[in-house]
Amino acid sequence: MHQHSGIDGIIFGAFVDTFLMIPILFILYFLLEYFSHTKNLDLVHQLKISGPLGPLAGTILGLIPQCGMSVFVTSLFISRKVTIGTLIAAYLATSDEAIPVLLAHTEKIQFIGYLLGAKFAIAVSTGYLVDFFLNKELYKGPEKLSSEPHVIEIKTELQRTNFTKIINHALNRTFKIYFWVLAVTIILGLGISFLHFEEIIGSLKTNLWIEVLIASIFGLIPNCAASIAIAESFLHAGLSAGAVIAGLSVNAGYGPIILIKEAPVKIWIKIISVIIMVSIGWGLVINYFF
Repeated sequence: MHQHSGIDGIIFGAFVDTFLMIPILFILYFLLEYFSHTKNLDLVHQLKISGPLGPLAGTILGLIPQCGMSVFVTSLFISRKVTIGTLIAAYLATSDEAIPVLLAHTEKIQFIGYLLGAKFAIAVSTGYLVDFFLNKELYKGPEKLSSEPHVIEIKTELQRTNFTKIINHALNRTFKIYFWVLAVTIILGLGISFLHFEEIIGSLKTNLWIEVLIASIFGLIPNCAASIAIAESFLHAGLSAGAVIAGLSVNAGYGPIILIKEAPVKIWIKIISVIIMVSIGWGLVINYFF
């Protein structure tokens, strides 16, 4: 996250941190609309995001160091296009801004490989286990969407629509999500502007168990400042590998912002609870053995 002082600086910093979501989400939503309306093709189903390969696809999308991917998968989940296991896999795989921070330190290249490998294994295995135990019914193609207000609309009517309407609809969905994320990011930025995350985490290294717990709590903050703080604490304050993996597994970019806004309370509590328990558990295991 770019560091800025003052309210104007925080607002500008929030825009800088989130504006790349706009082209990414627009392209993704445009492709979904275009293939659905003009090619009679459900792109989500064809790319196996909604089928048996869903958790794997969600993991791969989450590993891309761009928070827009977790937002995109969240919107697909709320629209009943992907399973809960796919969403959880995407969340666990997301690392937000931590990877670019670590890449800036070439001596840590090997650790980045370990980090991505661990997050891949954790995300894929958890995604499939969740689908097996909590949601065995996988998405099987286009279906009528609920008219309830918490559903983000992703149209799947297989009919021809003119090019302008497709663009307008993709833009509308993109900016509806983006401005909500931007608003929450500004609020969080104002709330944490006086805190020094790296020093707080570094000062709480009393033992490896507490380290993992504290890193996981920080990781819950849906803001790239949290993932950067965890990465910087590893680089400069000696944060353990288990705590880093736990904190970055909990941190799911901006996706949870949309999930909490749109999904029923019992749904997002269940999802976030699973992510917390899995992340803390694996963080403790990694610290114990390695």
